[in-house]
Amino acid sequence: MSTGTRTPESTPMQRLRWLLSDVLMSTPGLRSLALVSTDGLPLAAADEHSPAEELATLTAGLVALSGGLSKLLDLGGLRRTMVTLHEGTLILMSIDETACLAAYTSADADLSVAGYQLTRLVERAGHVLTTQLRRELRGVPGQETDR
Repeated sequence: MSTGTRTPESTPMQRLRWLLSDVLMSTPGLRSLALVSTDGLPLAAADEHSPAEELATLTAGLVALSGGLSKLLDLGGLRRTMVTLHEGTLILMSIDETACLAAYTSADADLSVAGYQLTRLVERAGHVLTTQLRRELRGVPGQETDR
């Protein structure tokens, strides 16, 4: 029989935010990181300073452009997009057809390191991003049992 204090279990949202924050803090030059829906909604951000709403809006536009490019050239769906600017780079990585990881870096960031870390995060977060988590992220109450 255990007499120790039981700590509350973390929610899927807390685990996802921890994953985002861990990658943000451990990747040199990474300035912001958020999980966003491809239709323009912010789902989760690594920290409270992340411009998640703006990243979600930009992501929706770039995903739409990528979809048009895909249809025109028959190249398949979006995997990743990088937009390099004078002061940094915006990186989008597809998780599935409904969600992307959106990050931006400083100008001096090593993009191969950032890309590697974001790819690992997408691989790790893919299984976390369940139907229940999507309900929690969007604030839609879930039912006790799924049919």
